[in-house]
Amino acid sequence: MIDSRGASDAGALAGSVPQSSATERAEDALLVILTLILVAVAIIQIPLRNLFSVTLLWADPVVRMLVLWTAFMGALVAVRENRHLRIDALLRLLPAEGRRYVDTGVHLFNAAVCGLLTAVAVDFVHDEYTFGLRGALDLPNWIYQLIFPLAFGVMSWRFLKKGWRCFRPSSRSVEVPVTQ
Repeated sequence: MIDSRGASDAGALAGSVPQSSATERAEDALLVILTLILVAVAIIQIPLRNLFSVTLLWADPVVRMLVLWTAFMGALVAVRENRHLRIDALLRLLPAEGRRYVDTGVHLFNAAVCGLLTAVAVDFVHDEYTFGLRGALDLPNWIYQLIFPLAFGVMSWRFLKKGWRCFRPSSRSVEVPVTQ
């Protein structure tokens, strides 16, 4: 079968694990790394403050930025895996063809909103670049805020692809023969 992402599960039917793309693996790895760093910095702060009355001045701003990046990376993975928030109670009452059209419209609407947010985020990052302010670890603020246009841009692209796949009648699940 070919799923809504266009990926074949023929390998899964043959007993192997479906392969993910290099981009998906990189996203997953970055999400894990960011989360581990976030947890490590936050945990290190606790004994330093409570036992030694020492505070790492850079830790709190870095934790805030890691929360931001982790949240947006999680959103990218959620959209990729079709696990984003979705209200579909009424959608289930529609016939399959009706669901297809509504899904197409919803995906295209989501793509438009994310596209608009991408444009706004690009302006925001450009303004931060122009102002030249520096943040934690003496890095320019715009570097920390790059996640906004990157994440919204990728989500917009993914919603466009999902909308196109819903719209095209040939994109529905198709049986793929398994050869051994």
